[in-house]
Amino acid sequence: MTMALGNTQAIIEKSRMNVAEESQISERAYNLIIGAMLLWGFFLNYVTVAAFGQQVMAMVAGMNPAVFLIVYFVLVIVGNIMVVKGGAALSFVGYTLIAAPIGVVVCMSVQGIPVSIVKSAVLVTAIVTLLFMIAGTLFPGFFLRLGRVLFFSLLFTIVGSLINLLLFGARNSMLYQWIGTATFSLYIGYDWARANTCARTVDNAIDLSASLYLDIINLFLRILRIMSRNRK
Repeated sequence: MTMALGNTQAIIEKSRMNVAEESQISERAYNLIIGAMLLWGFFLNYVTVAAFGQQVMAMVAGMNPAVFLIVYFVLVIVGNIMVVKGGAALSFVGYTLIAAPIGVVVCMSVQGIPVSIVKSAVLVTAIVTLLFMIAGTLFPGFFLRLGRVLFFSLLFTIVGSLINLLLFGARNSMLYQWIGTATFSLYIGYDWARANTCARTVDNAIDLSASLYLDIINLFLRILRIMSRNRK
C-alpha cells in the first residue's frame, strides 16, 4: 500500500511565493529542523507500534474496512493540505496528521514479522536513505531531472500492484515491491535535492520533511516485505 503521493512540487511553488515573507535561517538550523521533524514522525510510528500495538490492532479489527480507509485517507489528505497551504505551525499539525495514521499502517505491516527482520529492515532503510541523501547533495542536477520519470514510475507501481492483486492475488507482487523500492530510493535523492533549492525557512523545512518522511516510510515498508518474503 502506497500511503500518499509526494507533495514536493506544491511545496516548492509555495516556497517561491513565501520566500519574501519569511526570514531565512542558517543551513545548519534548516537541516536540524528537517532531521527533528523526521525523527518526530518516526517516533510517533514507534510509539504506535511498541506501546499501543495491541490496542491499535483491536481497533482496526473492530472497524469496517471501508470506514478505516475513509478515515485514513481523510486524515492524510487534510494533513497534506495543511502542510502545503499553512505556515510553520499549521504545517507541523498537518505533518502530525500524516504521520499518526501511517503509524497504524506500520503497526499492521509488522504484525507476525520477527523483530529481527523488522530491525534489519530499519537498518537497511537508514543506510539507503543516507546514501541517497548524499547522492542528492553531490549530484543534484541528475536527481532534479528525474521528477517526471519518478512520478510515472510511482503511478505504474500503484496501478500495476492493484491490477496484479485483483487478477492474481499475491502472485508476482514482489516485482512491484522491487520497483517501488527503487522508485522511493530515487525519490529520497530527488526530494533532498529539491529541499536544497528552497529558501531556508522554518516552514519550508517542515514542509519538505513531510515529503521525505513519506519517501522513507514507503521505502521501509517495501524493504520489510521483501525481507520477510525472502525469509519464507
